Amino acid sequence: RKYYLHIYATVLDCAKAKSNKPINELALLDFGSGNGLLGLFARYCGFGEVMLCDINRNFVHASSLVAKLLEIQVDSFVNGDLTEVKKALHAEVVDVVVGTDVIEHIYNLDNFFKDLVTINPRMVTVFTTASNPENLVKVKQLKRLQVKDELVGGDPEDFALAGEEKHPSYLEMRRRIIEINFPALEKDEVFHHAAASRGLMKEDIIKFVAGEPIQTDLPFCSAADSNTCHPETGSWSERILSLQDYRDIYSRYNFNLAVENGFYNSFEDGVSGKTKYFMNLLIKILGKKTAPFITLIGFPKA
Repeated sequence: RKYYLHIYATVLDCAKAKSNKPINELALLDFGSGNGLLGLFARYCGFGEVMLCDINRNFVHASSLVAKLLEIQVDSFVNGDLTEVKKALHAEVVDVVVGTDVIEHIYNLDNFFKDLVTINPRMVTVFTTASNPENLVKVKQLKRLQVKDELVGGDPEDFALAGEEKHPSYLEMRRRIIEINFPALEKDEVFHHAAASRGLMKEDIIKFVAGEPIQTDLPFCSAADSNTCHPETGSWSERILSLQDYRDIYSRYNFNLAVENGFYNSFEDGVSGKTKYFMNLLIKILGKKTAPFITLIGFPKA
């Protein structure tokens, strides 16, 4: 519990440090809020307005129940993405967008930031992600998950990051999409297109096979990585992007990007806590190469 509160406090401190308003005047959106604890903690810490948003209806309902039980006021609960957020805002402006373990799942970051700047071009954003491209041990672990999702399928009973429900391999899901929409194709062609469309969701898969132009934030199906996404939802499997990729995307929308190192849970009892305490000391020497997660802090260019 202390560990996650420490993460939440760090996220909110970063957001406040880059903002030019008193905390009680800041309107905050917890994007991909899950159970809503980050947003609820923000309201507890004095943020003026708080909105919780998640694409999963069950999470939105659960977060509203938690808010009621804790007697913490939340200004708005939104089920959906930024499109629904914009509909809910009316005349209000969001000053800060925060999220933990969400940015690595967003299908198209170009579209995401386009929507952000239409809400407020002077937005401050703070996202944590365990997809730290500098930590080679972490990268190896996440690539194993990506390959499993792509070639085998996922089961939440096997691994917490596999998702809420079992799913067949993403390759097989793309093959079925192509087979249904292009019944005249030979089996070899179907498989070729299924393999070549790794990293695309259904509507883009269909365009790709039809030879129509598609818009992606970064090249898909790169031989240099194993990134893959759920063909129906577009949610990436712990997408691993270089820090330069992130800087380029942020810069396109007139944001600077600062990247801070995360930390291990040294609050644990016994040997584990002591070990992680020393691992945190190691982060101060080796930086991102040993950090379990990173924090991406976006703020307007001068």
